Amino acid sequence: MLIEQLELENIGAYTERNTFDLSISSPKKKVILIGGENGAGKTTFLNSIKLGLFGCFGYGYKTENNDYYKRVHGYLNASARKDETNPFSITITFSEVENYKRYVYTFKRSWNILNSAIKEKFTVKKDGHYLNDAEKDIFESRLRENFPPKLFDLCLFDGEEISKIINENKLSSYLKELSTVIFNLDLFRNLEGDLTNYLQQEIDQKHLSSIESEIITLQAQEKEQSLNIKDLEDTIKTAQQQIEESKESYSLLKKDFETHGGLIKEERETLNRQVLEIEAHRKANSEKVREFIQTLLPFYLNKNLLLSTKNQLQNEEKLSLANQLTSELTDDRALELAKSLPGVSSPNDLAVELRKQIFNIIKPNDADVEYIHRVSPTQRTQFEVAAQQVEKESHGTYIQLLQENRENLLQAQELRKKISTNDSTNEFTQMLENMAQTQERIFKLEKEVEENLNILESRQETLTTLKNTIDSKQHIVQQSNKTRNTFLIAQSIMKLSTEFQMLQHQKKLQQVQIEATKMLNKLMRKHQYISSLRIDSSTFEVTLYDNNRDHVAKETLSAGEKEILLLSLIWAMFKCSGRRVPFIFDTLLGRLDQTHKHNILVDFIPACGEQVLILSTNSEVDEKHYNLLKNFVSHGYLLEFNTELRKVNVSDQYFNFNKEQVK
Repeated sequence: MLIEQLELENIGAYTERNTFDLSISSPKKKVILIGGENGAGKTTFLNSIKLGLFGCFGYGYKTENNDYYKRVHGYLNASARKDETNPFSITITFSEVENYKRYVYTFKRSWNILNSAIKEKFTVKKDGHYLNDAEKDIFESRLRENFPPKLFDLCLFDGEEISKIINENKLSSYLKELSTVIFNLDLFRNLEGDLTNYLQQEIDQKHLSSIESEIITLQAQEKEQSLNIKDLEDTIKTAQQQIEESKESYSLLKKDFETHGGLIKEERETLNRQVLEIEAHRKANSEKVREFIQTLLPFYLNKNLLLSTKNQLQNEEKLSLANQLTSELTDDRALELAKSLPGVSSPNDLAVELRKQIFNIIKPNDADVEYIHRVSPTQRTQFEVAAQQVEKESHGTYIQLLQENRENLLQAQELRKKISTNDSTNEFTQMLENMAQTQERIFKLEKEVEENLNILESRQETLTTLKNTIDSKQHIVQQSNKTRNTFLIAQSIMKLSTEFQMLQHQKKLQQVQIEATKMLNKLMRKHQYISSLRIDSSTFEVTLYDNNRDHVAKETLSAGEKEILLLSLIWAMFKCSGRRVPFIFDTLLGRLDQTHKHNILVDFIPACGEQVLILSTNSEVDEKHYNLLKNFVSHGYLLEFNTELRKVNVSDQYFNFNKEQVK
């Protein structure tokens, strides 16, 4: 897509009619340069392109509802709104290649105000001819598939947003979202969502069997468990970073202490660590006792009743099976089965005996069993887990833990007394306190990481169990004669879709790594500082390497270098996707030094697709940098806000450094 022209009529501070020629005069002159100080109307310019192209779909609405019209109302010029006869419109002309031929389309969205209510009118022209409603709907749908609103948002590179991605460590999540959209994998994600909704509707309408419903529930638990694991991994990673920082801080304190004469440090450190270990042990014991009291103690006090209930549930299950078999394995069916066996001389006797022996296998142990509980399979499983835990427990274990805590408390008090006596005679008390606090922080963080690693292992085991259970139940469903093909097909498609997305990400990201490394080395002031980079196809974590294949931490890069890294990755993704879309840069250069600005303007901008729109202030692209860029510029505009008239004045030139117009 190439945007040829934009016309704004009473939109924002653009009063009356303002026309921007955005066409490209030659492949080398692909840049449209729009200058303006802050508040001059650059944001309105960008929002108008999105609103003109996508209308309500650009803001996530499927119809022109009240919320959409509230947004539109905010874009209409305030002065012009006072007279309801004034026209309001956005007209965008763009060209697209279809079947090896370029066509020119014109979208015009106009709004009328009647009794304070807004009404939208939308027309489409193809090579100067209006499309009818059916043709217009078809083209709009195709445009949203080939160039969805989300992709437009990703083509717009806001300097402030890029800085936010870098500063808040959102690089991985941004790359995941970008690759999903740019490689058309969002279609598969939407498909999975639609299939999930379909299956959920089937559950709501009670069309699925109970085991299929259970699979859906287990899959929801699997998804939740995966998210919990991801959050826990992030927590562990953060804690490990804090441990490294604290250890570095402790080393500095320790070095300072030794320099000034800390002769008793080793003895004190030993005592302090012993206290921390004792307290950690006491805390762990207390947690075990507390957990036992809160969870299993009520059951433990009623252990006999629990075991009796367990036996009753087992008998109820057998009784249920026996009743089902009674209804299914009738005398006639048993006789039919006996007759089907070869070499049977007396099928009637065999049928009676066969039915009797089968009933003896599954009937309850107690003859007078009655239904009492009627629990579901899930409830029975939960009860059995609780019963097994109670059978393993012994109150003596917890009495011993409490006794250990009393002994440990006395031991800790004695150690603290020694430390206090030592500190009262030490002139380096403050240093020791700082070292102790840092050491305590390290110890707590290490314990926290250890506990979280145990929790992580448990959750991963739970996740594995869930996956195995899902696979097992899916196999049962597949083998069952009652299973409907729609459920199996939906499940298979979702699984295939997930596998396909993983393979596509792996394949595409290999190409992105190569292209991004090339561009990164062109743009960075430190040439060949980064020899290669790797993008994990699962987490989208970016890892950098130097010429010696040693890992280069992203934290060591400056803010400008991080921005260069992000731009290189974005550019590489668009190049590898083959998407022919315009690039739009808003205040891109504000955080870059002179060398990186030069490299962006000379090497990066000319390599960005077929069309580039740059919105800049005169402090970003000043006269020096404008001279670097001017050979690539087809059109330049200057936006100036007239405070008295409260309107934007548009000039067909960039900031007039040398009274030289760009045309």
